Amino acid sequence: MTNMERREALRGMSIALIGGVFWGLAGVFGQYLFEHNRTNARWLVSVRLLIAGALLLATVIMKQRDSFWKIWTNRRDAVSLLLFSVLGMAGCQLSYYTAVELSNAGTATVLQYTAPVIILTYDAVRSRRRPKGYELAALLLALGGTFILATHGNPGSMALSPEALLWGIGSAVMMAVYNLLPGKLMKKYGTFCVIGWGMLVGGIFLSAFTRPWHVAGQWDLRGVGAIAVVIVVGTVLSFSFYMEGVRLIGAPRASLLASVEPVTATIASALFMHVVFVGMDVAGIFCILAAVLLLSAPGLKR
Repeated sequence: MTNMERREALRGMSIALIGGVFWGLAGVFGQYLFEHNRTNARWLVSVRLLIAGALLLATVIMKQRDSFWKIWTNRRDAVSLLLFSVLGMAGCQLSYYTAVELSNAGTATVLQYTAPVIILTYDAVRSRRRPKGYELAALLLALGGTFILATHGNPGSMALSPEALLWGIGSAVMMAVYNLLPGKLMKKYGTFCVIGWGMLVGGIFLSAFTRPWHVAGQWDLRGVGAIAVVIVVGTVLSFSFYMEGVRLIGAPRASLLASVEPVTATIASALFMHVVFVGMDVAGIFCILAAVLLLSAPGLKR
């Protein structure tokens, strides 16, 4: 590897890592809005998707103007995009931020990161194959970590509310859908085009129920700054940084580095939102992160 290649690899790793950190901060600033500005997840998600989708599509118009409307000219692709927008994009964001609202950003993000195990299970069932040893180990770690987070090791009590647990697991399911649905569309039309339309259409769909033009909560300059971080830093910049990292070092390495998201959300929740994580919480978080790393390692090795 030449010095130039080393610098590019280091740059790609740094950029992918920053993208993961930005994603983690989005949940923490969302928690701030729920606690200090009395807004709610439904309103925040619809506004986030509408504005971030419009910003991403603006970059598509500047760089890929020919493919901007093309996705809507193919009926099958248009239907796939609509499903991705409603189930993958809107469903994933709404369930995640509702889990943040009911618990905290660190716990909600860690629960969402059980999604790779769900994808693994789906792939094994669809392919009619037995899971490999490391896949079974990851499944047990993820299930054990979720159990510890939810009950602190005591099946007779709940450390998380049932609603927070259900929305957290639901966000993992929707994140799996988010990852599985748009693959072919991204290869055909480009990642930014598909994600931009997914966000915008998902935001329009939610707007029918949330009416984002009726501003929810009590607002001040700090609140405006927080929602700007959620939209610009936690959505547009995070996604842009991550995709640039994928271009420079490949998806396996970039996805492994982006796993810093739940670590960032957990640490930032403790430092800035004064969320207290006890030993059992740390054990549960460790188990789920270990499961994610275990599933990422074979792809990284390849």
